[in-house]
Amino acid sequence: MRRIRGVVTIPTDAPTTTARVVVEVRDVSYADGTAPVLASVAMEGTPVRPEGRIPFVLDAPEVPAATALSLRCHVDIVDDGTVAIGDLLSTRSIPVPVTGDAGPLTVPVEVVT
Repeated sequence: MRRIRGVVTIPTDAPTTTARVVVEVRDVSYADGTAPVLASVAMEGTPVRPEGRIPFVLDAPEVPAATALSLRCHVDIVDDGTVAIGDLLSTRSIPVPVTGDAGPLTVPVEVVT
């Protein structure tokens, strides 16, 4: 196992609240299906505020060199366990190295509209 460290950056138009924050390492090697989750961390009751920063650490497996990995983050503002209007979600690819510890990685999220 290896350690992936980083920070989720909150946009200026986010609400001030607490939420469940889930950061996942996904295998994005194939474009024709849902990317499987290889590792994740869920942080309950996390303070969220405009322009805030939420640090995270998770353990991920080593994978073959041909694998493409990316981070995904969902800040569940609505608190329903699914991506909903008002939640915060990463919308960019955040590549993760396939071997060794990684970080600090920055994961920007945006308000789902």
